[in-house]
Amino acid sequence: MGKKIRRSFVTSVLACVAFVAAAIWSWDLPVSDVLSYLVLLLVFLAVIIAAAFGFGALLNWLRGRKK
Repeated sequence: MGKKIRRSFVTSVLACVAFVAAAIWSWDLPVSDVLSYLVLLLVFLAVIIAAAFGFGALLNWLRGRKK
């Protein structure tokens, strides 16, 4: 079961990379623009993950406070 999940993940990543490469090639996008968008998306993802950890810690603290 684990190999099938790993294989589908690798296939998804390769498809994503191929789509981005096709977009760069077909729309003549500068690679610097694509990299800046990638950095921006990674920053937003880090903010969302940090907010989720913060809310999780807050909920954990609120649940533990009642005991």
